[in-house]
Amino acid sequence: MSQQPTINWRRIAWISSIVMVLFYIGISFVMPYGSDLYNHYIPFAKGCLDCGYVPYYARWFLAPLGLLPHNSIEWPLWNMVMFAILFWLIYTMDVNPLIVASFAVIGQFWLGQIDIYLCIGIYLILKHENPLVNGIGLCFLAIKPQIMALAMLYLIIGQSWPVLGKMLVAPIIMALLSFAVFGIDWPVRWLTNTEALPVHMWRYSALDTWRFGLPFIWIPLLFKQRDLRIVLSIAVMALASPFFGIYTYMVLVLFYPKWWTIPLSYAWVLFIPLAGSTAMRFAWILPLAIIIHICYTNWPQSWWAQRQQRLAN
Repeated sequence: MSQQPTINWRRIAWISSIVMVLFYIGISFVMPYGSDLYNHYIPFAKGCLDCGYVPYYARWFLAPLGLLPHNSIEWPLWNMVMFAILFWLIYTMDVNPLIVASFAVIGQFWLGQIDIYLCIGIYLILKHENPLVNGIGLCFLAIKPQIMALAMLYLIIGQSWPVLGKMLVAPIIMALLSFAVFGIDWPVRWLTNTEALPVHMWRYSALDTWRFGLPFIWIPLLFKQRDLRIVLSIAVMALASPFFGIYTYMVLVLFYPKWWTIPLSYAWVLFIPLAGSTAMRFAWILPLAIIIHICYTNWPQSWWAQRQQRLAN
């Protein structure tokens, strides 16, 4: 009896993901969108430091955006770059490629967002043991401190001094250069300008939850593992920062690649009959589910559980 051929689900997932991405890129040539790219990040890269609402040193990272040809194809070209990097990360980390179907990735594509830089930073931190490389990763995370501040802080806490010293080399150099180039008062000017950051539907959930999420920013400290701390820190910030956009959930589905995060990224859709155009305010379901799942499945590794076990023995 001949053996039935096995189905290569991984290959099917890759093919499906590539088809989806080709579709995304294709429609970006014919649809006029990519609003965040055109209204904020390209002007910022070209010198309008108050246009991007990101720290001034981020201009060095976003400088390639200023080189894109000005003929209405900046958005498609940026999508090509973004998805090429995302696919490389998916392949390198052996993650489910179907995460490109998650709502967060669609948001990254549709708005022309730049959170792929954060993904690069987290990759440099989690996949490299060299603290100097980890420090470069911190510089990438610092592009959006309103999202990554907690992850950066909790990564530093607990590091031995020799490791910490090497890890801080790149961030310190970047900080000193930023003061030399943009002036010693640039943080004040940047923070003052962020008060004018427009409120839009992609931040509805954060605007609802940040007051309730703020008291729980200690949760990542329950675990010593670097990967758990970083993912938990980002998920907690999704609930505790009023500046956290739903499109940044891409970082969560990439670095906590559980299959259920993909359909759960659309859970807010179920609330459209109830909330109408403001249904995205329920998108916090995804980061909350990730927090609960990490804590539940990894509780024996938490310092609290280990402390209780030591006391019991």
